[in-house]
This record gives sequence, structure tokens and C-alpha cells, in this order.
Amino acid sequence: MAGLLVTALCTRRAVGNPRVSTWSIAAAFGVCTLGVFFAVPVVAQAAEEATGVANAGKLIAHICAILWCAALQITMVDLAYRSEYLRAAMFQRAFAAMVELAIMVPLFLATNEPDMEFTTAYVHNESVAAYLLIYLSYVMVTCGELAFMCGRTAQRNWGIRPWSGAGYALSSMAATLGMAYTVSKGSYIIFYVLGDPWSLDVEEVVSPSLSALAVLFLFLGLTLPMVGALRERVRQRKELADS
Repeated sequence: MAGLLVTALCTRRAVGNPRVSTWSIAAAFGVCTLGVFFAVPVVAQAAEEATGVANAGKLIAHICAILWCAALQITMVDLAYRSEYLRAAMFQRAFAAMVELAIMVPLFLATNEPDMEFTTAYVHNESVAAYLLIYLSYVMVTCGELAFMCGRTAQRNWGIRPWSGAGYALSSMAATLGMAYTVSKGSYIIFYVLGDPWSLDVEEVVSPSLSALAVLFLFLGLTLPMVGALRERVRQRKELADS
């Protein structure tokens, strides 16, 4: 419900202020909401029954995660870099996301079976381990770039636009938490392959917690600049009315 609300607010903002970053933020929230929705076990089960494809919900959630990262990258490129760099940067990020999906989706379909799940509990299957590592590698790289760009944008806005500065600082923290999620899950897989993993029960608590915190911090971080802009518009209207 929070995702639907924020997506609607971002779309409304994009209509009133059309630019690459505003539409990319709206798209990011939309695909994130869709991905979280299909990650719910009941919804995932319904997706499997409707499509006849085992683990369909997991595949949709992973595709949404890739598109979410790409949309956030394009958002921050528009905010952090000069306009002449924007078009090339957009194509670069979009191409990287398409290459990632072109590798992931066929591997998923070739490996997928009804009695299998694409989680760390099934990394004894080499194809599942490879699929998860490819997915996590992309997320880690994009989160690293997002942490850097959000941090730099927060620094630029800190003394000028406090709401935006705080929002992008939270977004940088969200990207850092996303990197921690990939390190937690990815290192478990690597150590499992090497024959010396830690407790699966611990991994299944730590990784989802980091992922959930990353999503929460990102929702807060990208919402705060909108709140700041709204407060500024209200203040300006009040000043005009008083004058």
C-alpha cells in the first residue's frame, strides 16, 4: 500500500514537472512495488498457478529488482551529471540491465523445476548458485554506484535544500544496505561452494532484514525531497497571499 501511494505521488509530480529524474523515480517505485508484491508467498503461489511456471513470482521479483536498480541509476545520473552526459549514461545503464536479464532469464528457465527454489537453501545446485551470484553481482555494482551518487548529491544539497540533503543521505544509506545484502547472501554462496558455509538459518534472517531495511530507507530517502518541494510551494503561496 505504501508503494502504491508513493508511486501515485511520484507520477503526479512527474506529470507536473516532466523530466528524466521525476519519471525514473516514479518508474522505480512502481517496479519496486510490483517486485515486493510478487515476493509475497501467497501472490507467488498464485503467479505459479496462473502461468504454469514454477517460481514465476521469484523470477518476476528478480526482474523488477534489476529494472528498479536501472531506473534509480538513470534518476541519479540526471541529478548528478551534466545534461550532455545524460543520453549516453541512460543507454549505458539500460544496456547493462538488458544484458543482465538476457543472461539471467534463460539460465532461470533452464534450471527451473517445480521442486526447486532460487534461494540460498538450494545452492547445492550449481545452476542455482550461478544464477544467484550473477543476480547479486549486478545488484552490488549498481548499489555501489548509487551509494556514491546519492552521497555526492546529498553533500551538494545539504546546506541549500535540507530536505533533499537528508533524503539523498538516506538513499545513500539504502544503497549501502543493498550492498551489505549482496555481500551477506553472495558470501554465503561462495563459502558454501568452498565447503565452509555458516549457518543457513542466520543467513535467512540477516539477508532479508538488510534487504527490507534498504527498501525502507530508499522509500524514505526519495520521498523526503518531494516533501521539501511541497513545503516550499506552500510557503511561496502563503507569501504571495500575504502580500
